[in-house]
Amino acid sequence: MNMFLLFGIVCGIVFLLSMRIEKRSIFNGMFLTLSLLLFLGSGLAVVTTGPVSKYDHLILILYLLFGFMLLLFLLFVIGYVIRNTWKLIRKEGRSRNNFFSLLASVAMFSFLLLIPTTFLTIEPIAITMTIYIGFYGFLFLSFLVSSILYRFNRPYYNQHYIVILGAGLLRGNEVSPILASRLERGIYFYTMQKKVAPPPRIIVTGGRGEDEIRSEAEAMKAYLVRRNIPPQSITLEDRARNTYENFLYTKKMIPDHQNVVFVTNHFHVFRSSLIAKQLSMPAEGIGSPTAWYFQPNAYTREFIAVLAMNKKTHLLFFSCFLLLLAYFSFS
Repeated sequence: MNMFLLFGIVCGIVFLLSMRIEKRSIFNGMFLTLSLLLFLGSGLAVVTTGPVSKYDHLILILYLLFGFMLLLFLLFVIGYVIRNTWKLIRKEGRSRNNFFSLLASVAMFSFLLLIPTTFLTIEPIAITMTIYIGFYGFLFLSFLVSSILYRFNRPYYNQHYIVILGAGLLRGNEVSPILASRLERGIYFYTMQKKVAPPPRIIVTGGRGEDEIRSEAEAMKAYLVRRNIPPQSITLEDRARNTYENFLYTKKMIPDHQNVVFVTNHFHVFRSSLIAKQLSMPAEGIGSPTAWYFQPNAYTREFIAVLAMNKKTHLLFFSCFLLLLAYFSFS
């Protein structure tokens, strides 16, 4: 058994244990991603260093084909993200936040260009940049895998509270499509639980922005009432200005030892679960659908926000990267 396979199995076991202990962790995605990469490395090691076999050429061709398909896939992803960014800008405007996925595509393309340069020239600067971009590429992939894994979370219909997270209002007063999808997902869960158990209480959380006529919570309650949710089943939390405060304030409104599920969009549910965990709030998350063109940019923004949750660590890592670049540039 080669070392790649051994470490791949170890990472796979750690992934299963980690998922069982805590679903709200980016380490789940990291261990699963690392395990799959090590299994691929194991197969490649067998082909290149093992005893000669009549199937070696076939296996090597399959690996080369896999590498070529992976390259095509990455180029497709880059093109897809660029196209979606253009569509997002046309629909949502030229906001600074709408360019994050485009920057991620540039970083991915730079990484693809740096890999052959690194192997051909063995330049310290190219090696340093490849490692740096590759590391954050691995983190981004781990984040996406963790987000996808969390989407399979299916809370039981035995909840005491449904917390629906707010989002910005249209024209300062109307529920936006993104917020409506959250509310509809909450209504669906409420309706399904009502068929088999006592209905949960709904907490709508979201304050009033500077350009908004009323709070997000008020707009959300009005929407729910129009959809035949009893007003007495709805509680307002109208002070929160961000996701952290959504959980901070709602936690104070919920008694201990209660089953809680929160609702937000698919792209936002994993980071929200990390914030709930940070505040020691035992809440499970469920996601609502979002337009496809919106998702690449949204997931990129979510990843940056997750990095910001540990900004001191990443600032230290970035400082070390700059020092290494400076050293190799002037040595």
